[in-house]
Amino acid sequence: MVQAPAPNPPDARAEARPGRPLRLLVLASKPVGLAPGQRYRLEQWAPRLAASHGIELDFAPFESPRLVELLYQPGRRPEKAAWVLRDFARRAADVARARRYDGAVVFREAALIGPAIYERALKLAGVPMFFDFDDAIWHPAQSSHNGVFSRLHFYGKTSTICRIADAVLAGNEYLAGYARARNPNVFVVPTSIELDRYPPQPEPPSDAPFVVAWTGSHTTLAHFEHGREALERLARRRRIVVKVICSNPPSRPIAGAENVFVRWTDAGEAEAVGASHAGIMPLPDDAFTRGKCGLKALQFMATGRPVVVSPVGMNRDLVRTGENGFLAETVDEWVEALEALASSRELRARVGAAGRKTVAERFSAEVVARLVAGVVRRTLRA
Repeated sequence: MVQAPAPNPPDARAEARPGRPLRLLVLASKPVGLAPGQRYRLEQWAPRLAASHGIELDFAPFESPRLVELLYQPGRRPEKAAWVLRDFARRAADVARARRYDGAVVFREAALIGPAIYERALKLAGVPMFFDFDDAIWHPAQSSHNGVFSRLHFYGKTSTICRIADAVLAGNEYLAGYARARNPNVFVVPTSIELDRYPPQPEPPSDAPFVVAWTGSHTTLAHFEHGREALERLARRRRIVVKVICSNPPSRPIAGAENVFVRWTDAGEAEAVGASHAGIMPLPDDAFTRGKCGLKALQFMATGRPVVVSPVGMNRDLVRTGENGFLAETVDEWVEALEALASSRELRARVGAAGRKTVAERFSAEVVARLVAGVVRRTLRA
């Protein structure tokens, strides 16, 4: 596991200690089970931290159930604004009760709008604060889907939170580099996969069309479009199925391919991901996407599916071409990698098995929760 350089690095082998468990209040963005970043980071680590490391996480979401319902609906701005302000005011009670905990974890930001008011309040109250983030959230592109509320986001607060946090947990080296310019106590803590939920799966029959799958949220469907030209060129060469696992389908189908849309569900996600011959993670290369933590690739790799990914951000550290996946930058490279996988079951099996091994050794929930426990205990000296 790669960890950000730091003097006297934390003991990643820390186990539960006798006596009272450490209790941390997590100032989360959404209720449990809704946000991919939360689910594959703090929510996923929580059971293992409690069972094996004596660290309990209590979650306090910013968004109320009503705001969750409203936020991505078109229009209804006055009602949305009223609930955002109501939830912003309610957040003060969460910050006040953080004093009863051993520390607080801020995931991305304590409040959807405004500057780092609540983070500063935690600092003034003497509450040890851990800042966990998994995207380039200082970049305006990170919340363009929130429409009018993006103007109230105060992107500069990411810098402030990094500076005043007692420890920063960054999802990859690119994010850690941003944080290190503001805080010496920074650790690379990758997004992880709970392998019990993502067992290896057999691929579809070899006589079936070649199934290429993409998974993501509706806010990242634009990234899927960066694979369109390669997929349409591949579809002119052979029969393929393009499967999209998402809350919304793409705006238009991949020409020449059989297009399958699978509506995302938490319970069915792993099975849907594994029911393919290969997974893809196309990305543009820009200041925002370099902060991506490779979750889509990790999901496919965990199920034993080979991946083809853009060499952007975390993907460069995760994938070794021809060994545990393929990095593809140009359209020609994308087509070549997908064609090679479509043509060889043996290659798919070998690369897929190596990908699963990569996840088990470096990105499993067990491994990463152990790292998190070490960071917490060293920071709190507990």
